[in-house]
This record gives sequence, C-alpha cells and structure tokens, in this order.
Amino acid sequence: MQKKIAALLLILLCIVSIYVGIRSTKEIKIDDKKISKHASQIALITLDGNIYSNLSDGFMDDVNSAENVRKSLLRAFNDPTVNGILLRVNSPGGTVGMSQEIYNIILKNRKLKPVVVSMSDIAASGGYYIAAAADRIYANPGTLTGSIGVIMSTFNVKNLLNNKLDVKAEVIKSGKYKDIASPYKNMSTEERTMLQNMINHTYKQFVDAIAKGRIERDDNYSVKKLALSEDNLRKYADGRIFIGTQAQKLGFVDSIGGLQEAKKGIREIVQKKFGIYRKIPIVQYNSPSGLNLLFSGISSKFNKINTFNNYMPFSTKYPRQPLVIWE
Repeated sequence: MQKKIAALLLILLCIVSIYVGIRSTKEIKIDDKKISKHASQIALITLDGNIYSNLSDGFMDDVNSAENVRKSLLRAFNDPTVNGILLRVNSPGGTVGMSQEIYNIILKNRKLKPVVVSMSDIAASGGYYIAAAADRIYANPGTLTGSIGVIMSTFNVKNLLNNKLDVKAEVIKSGKYKDIASPYKNMSTEERTMLQNMINHTYKQFVDAIAKGRIERDDNYSVKKLALSEDNLRKYADGRIFIGTQAQKLGFVDSIGGLQEAKKGIREIVQKKFGIYRKIPIVQYNSPSGLNLLFSGISSKFNKINTFNNYMPFSTKYPRQPLVIWE
C-alpha cells in the first residue's frame, strides 16, 4: 500500500513539474508602455554559477542559473511594477551563446529600465560579457573580473587508443571537416587555422560587445560612470584577470562597492529617471516559492553532494565548443 501511495505521489509531482515547465517556457514579449510610477519596485536578480542553457524547466532547476536569469530579466522588463533591475553576478563565465543572449536582453532594454550590475566574488569572461551591457557596474575591491577572451579545448586520445589499448576509431563522414577537432585523430594545420579563425571572430564579437555596452554610452544618470577607452579595451582584452580596484582604474567597472552600494546606486537612478522620491523596495525577483522552494532546496543539497561534477572543469563538459570562461 505504501509503495502505491509513493508511486502516485511521484506521478503527481511529475505532472505538476511538467505543467510548471510548460508555463515557464512561454516567451515574454517586452512592452515598453508598461511602466508604473505608483506600485514601484526594483528587481534583484541573482546569477550564480556557470553560464549555459538548461532547458529542463523542472522543480529541480537552480533559480540562479543562467536560463532562469534570462527568463527573470524578460519578466522584469515586462513587469509594470518594476522600474529598475539590479543584477548580482557571481560567475566565471560559460558558453558564448547564452552569455550573448543575456547580454542582448539587457542592452536592448536598458533605456526602458535601468540596469546596475553588482559583482560578487567573480564576474569573469562570460560573467563580464553580461555585466558590460549594464548601465553601471559595481565591483568589490577584490572581485575577480576581466578574462576577456575565448577558449576552446579538445583532447587527442589517438595514441592512447592505438598504442595502449589497441583500439582504432573508424570514422565515416560526409565531408573532410566533419570530424574537425575529433579526439580520435591528430589535428591538421588546415583544421587548426580554421578553428583559430572561428575563435578570432568570436573574440571580436566579445570585444565589440564591450565597446557597445561600455564605451558607446549616452545616458545622463547622475550616478557616476567611468569611461573605458578603446586603447585600454584593446590592450587588456587579452585574457588577463583583474581585481576590482584594477578594473576600475582601467574603466572596466564604474565604482568600487558591494551589494549595498549597488542598491543605493540603482535607487538613485530609478528615482531620478521616473520622478519617484520615496524609498523604492528592492525585491529578490528570481527567488523560488511554494513547491519550487522545496525542490530548489533539494536540488541545492544534491548539487553539493555531487562533488565529482563540481570539481570537473566546465570545459570538459563542453569540449570542441568556444567558451567565454575562466577556470
């Protein structure tokens, strides 16, 4: 009897999870007319961990994942009670596509609703890519940031398989480059050149995105901004990392300060932009509730237990793919 009850509960939870997943996958269209000066709040959205697309949309999802942050940003920009966004970033980066997607959402809509980024322990590579789209960036003095660049890794196990294990891979392909960067063969000079060109193009997209977000700024918000020069961008976008104080001197971040200073900054911007002079509440916008809260806690504990995956470099999970990550 107990087994039947447990099975029924499991089925019920699966059905509810699927329903929530379907609802959460609906894309949100941003309406620039929906801004209220009366029921105002600032959305605090937290991005924590590696940046990549996770489309499972179940109860066990991490609410601070890049995928949920993407959805939270879309909701916040479309929410008439939200007048500004404070994005807390703690990430070493991740995949190029997901970093670009979140960057684009912020950049395209920041004139509609101001966005301030507060860097936590680390906001490097893809983490900085996203931050560069914001109106203002705050970093702690010792925050690790920078690492502007693109990397791709692969393995060559040909000798191990052939000489040690007496295993030979047989590949049937439709074109000469179909197995480019395959771990089962040596990379040719032509293939390496082709991949290097791809990395160079992706790197250019990264640098151009920073220039658009940090150099081509025309806002007149009273909260100070630092100018990032084209020379500094080109000179220091070579993969090196900075601490917060170094990044500020070079113009990669605007102010030194933690979450409280960033809250003060976003409040000042929102108050003057919308003519709201009362204290505006800052609300954690991508926090779970109800059953999602329960399962988020379970997911968090499971991830801490699963230490093997936690210590595996991110690049080993995404081989043969350009990444904007520091690890």
